[in-house]
Amino acid sequence: MKHALLALALSGCVTTAGIAKHNDVGLPLLVGAAAADLVVTSVAASQIQDFSPGAALATALAVTAVDVAVACLLGACSALRL
Repeated sequence: MKHALLALALSGCVTTAGIAKHNDVGLPLLVGAAAADLVVTSVAASQIQDFSPGAALATALAVTAVDVAVACLLGACSALRL
């Protein structure tokens, strides 16, 4: 339980990349951070609440969407501009 709570607390991978790199976040880093966020959050959600795999994935998608939105507000999505 303690490990799952710690993993959930550290699951803001995209926002962390945005804070650390500011406007220098590349597309591979952005995709990798979002994937790591999905994995960490889904594992943590399945451990904390005994969610089914589908519920854990849905929770991970929701948390990752919020994380990406916050990161984009901080300027981390500049790699997506053409």
